[in-house]
Amino acid sequence: MERIHDAGWYSAKTVYRHRLVQDGVPKTVFEERVVLFHAANFADAIAKAETEANKYCSAVENVVYLDLVSIYYLPEDTVGEGTEIYSLMRDSDLLDTEYLARFHDDGFER
Repeated sequence: MERIHDAGWYSAKTVYRHRLVQDGVPKTVFEERVVLFHAANFADAIAKAETEANKYCSAVENVVYLDLVSIYYLPEDTVGEGTEIYSLMRDSDLLDTEYLARFHDDGFER
């Protein structure tokens, strides 16, 4: 169920695929970006995030937006030091170390 929020700050996490050639070897790199937007509502935040994602792809060679956007509403009126700008919660039966290795620290991060 979509939550409806009023105008305010929203963060948007978008996901991309880069195709690179490094030392003559083709390589695929995935990127997750979190960007802030001031938007009228949830739908406006999605639209702004998708527009920005397409601009980013136009400005960077060999990158494709994977049509995944995750929006997070910031309940604070102002954004500053210590403001939570993104949160994702996931149910999992993995042990702590397994969870971190699978989703955050698989040894291939930059």
